[in-house]
Amino acid sequence: MNYITIGRFTLPTDLLAAFAAIFLGALVYRIRNKKSIEDWYWNSFFLYIIISKLSYVLFNFSLFLDTPFSLLYFNGGTKGQILAFAGLAVYLFLTGKKQGNGVSYKDFLPVYFTFFMIYQAALFALSQDFTAALFQAVVLAGFLLFYFKDARFTPQFALLFLLLQALVSSLFSNLLATENLLILALGIILLAYQRMNKEETQH
Repeated sequence: MNYITIGRFTLPTDLLAAFAAIFLGALVYRIRNKKSIEDWYWNSFFLYIIISKLSYVLFNFSLFLDTPFSLLYFNGGTKGQILAFAGLAVYLFLTGKKQGNGVSYKDFLPVYFTFFMIYQAALFALSQDFTAALFQAVVLAGFLLFYFKDARFTPQFALLFLLLQALVSSLFSNLLATENLLILALGIILLAYQRMNKEETQH
């Protein structure tokens, strides 16, 4: 994990990239849809952070008791990431399933791609891997061009960009790293949610 020092504070680059992605992702949604993004988006972000942070207490309870402020700097590691992504997948399933909230499963995938592509581009840039950041930015631009053209977000389109994202990870990162695998897995899960909802509406 890389860190950046801002004044007296030292922050992990992945946290900075996530904050950049969450706000830029919401801005992209607002520009494209002419409205603010729904609460599920912000709830998902904070749910992930809460589970990831609290998992540190769960898996490192004695260390937490010795130094409670360590919770600010550490999370539950690999186990915590898995729990956080699992919690996120369950939350999105229940949110899409709920009737009358104006949210459906088809809303999730475009936002998923926007957020994680911005996140990866920002993470590469903050880590000073500018070649990777440029490559990721090109993939992001291709996605946004399609997204803003109001093209139908088909499963084939989603799979294409999942494969492109896997290619970026394999070229410039470690595709088999836990975080990369979980990001791709979440995309596949959201695609499955969308297909499942389509089949239900046809019956």
